[in-house]
Amino acid sequence: MGFTSFYDAQVAQAVGLFQSYVALPPTGTVDFSTWASLLVSYGDQSRPGTDCDCITTVTPARAQALHSAGYRHVGRFLSNVAGSALDKMIKPGELATIAAAGLSCFPIYQTWGGSADYFSYNQGIQDAHDAIVWARRHGFQDGARIYFAVDFDALDGEVTASVLPHFRGVHHVITTYSRYRIGVYGARNVCRRVSDAGYADASFVSDMSSGFSGNLGYTLPANWAFDQIATLTVGSGEGIIEIDKNIASGRDDGERTFNPASYTENLDVAIVAADHEAMKAEIRGYLESIGVPETGGDGWTDDGWITLGGISNSEAIDAVISMDWLFTRLARNLRLRKALVQAPVLWELRQFNPLDPIADAAVKAGLRDDSSTGWGQIFAWVAIEARNYCVEQGLLNEPLLTLEDDRSTVWTSLHEDPEYNIETAAYVTVYNAFQISLPRPGLDTSDADTERIIARYNGTNEAAEQVRPGRRRRIPRHGELLRLPSRRGELPLCPQHTKEGRTT
Repeated sequence: MGFTSFYDAQVAQAVGLFQSYVALPPTGTVDFSTWASLLVSYGDQSRPGTDCDCITTVTPARAQALHSAGYRHVGRFLSNVAGSALDKMIKPGELATIAAAGLSCFPIYQTWGGSADYFSYNQGIQDAHDAIVWARRHGFQDGARIYFAVDFDALDGEVTASVLPHFRGVHHVITTYSRYRIGVYGARNVCRRVSDAGYADASFVSDMSSGFSGNLGYTLPANWAFDQIATLTVGSGEGIIEIDKNIASGRDDGERTFNPASYTENLDVAIVAADHEAMKAEIRGYLESIGVPETGGDGWTDDGWITLGGISNSEAIDAVISMDWLFTRLARNLRLRKALVQAPVLWELRQFNPLDPIADAAVKAGLRDDSSTGWGQIFAWVAIEARNYCVEQGLLNEPLLTLEDDRSTVWTSLHEDPEYNIETAAYVTVYNAFQISLPRPGLDTSDADTERIIARYNGTNEAAEQVRPGRRRRIPRHGELLRLPSRRGELPLCPQHTKEGRTT
């Protein structure tokens, strides 16, 4: 509509639509709250809100104070930041307290997130894996929406270069490993662009940061759920609590029922960087003690370890350690020991030799349908069977695959994407246990079952069971996994590989 000197019915209708959009009473009259919403991102900070977020534990007294003040939804943080003294995470029993007071809760995941250099595709993968573990630990059920925070003034170029790849990683993990939904917290432009890319379906807008360039000249994103407008204190005495007041659109009602996970301890943790060199030395020493030299080799012969090229022990160990962040998070989400996945991947990397690229080149040229490829040397048909099994078990959230339609795409992903290959190696490990009639691998899988699961990774024929022709090889027991004292981050070594038996 054009500009006129009259405030007619058409103008009043447009004003009413704007008021409805920003959750003001749709009076059609331009009052202070309406002007404020038009002129500054946080609008009228005195307007009542029914939503809040806080870093403070919500006790029964605080929950009652919030409810009495008109609040019905509260945002709480899934975890603390490693190395920070700030204690902002949800406490045991807190969600039950929130629900008992007639409030709902929506989860927020934020580590640092205060500059562009934090955000990347790999960091998004890590954050999403961690968010799933924490959300399940606290008891958030399928369908809950986790808001991932971008807590700095991201310029448009930084959104393109860093934030969008980050949320692409978040989206991949959340949609693959869980049935949670994804929200984004940030300035208007950040929320709009992440949502337009399909990586989030609701926005928690940091409009209180009125000076952010991402809030200047941008409208509220169409999918806004919460609009953060002011910091204030609610309650008194034991009930006093500082909150950020938010306006709720009704798009997200939060969660009121929770089912905390029974497992909360004993999950694997990352290898400590300071331990890398000592760990490498121990693993190299172990490999050499079983006849695997630093360089060369494609398997066992009657004369020992033969040298057909490949990569060195040190290079294979470095590669596995470089992806420890992914091994760790896969293990935590699947609730198994990461050693079960690291062992065969390390061994396959060490076994890489000139025959492997030849087989892969034949697939690329259309001369073969399949080959064992990538870090874990996995056939596409094996990947399809394993991933489908995990879908059926509720461990993986993706459409079922078929050999006819998906073999080529899966093989390409296995070949070109180490992260996809390592993920699939984890699914193959779970599938292998099923194939040999063992329970799903867990945090307390026995030594004997560990040996059998690792052995199964290499196949079912006789060659996969032998070190040398005619001689059966003993697989290192679970209790013999190499580790440093008081660390979990061990790399078990399984000297078990033949071309005939590779991941079949």
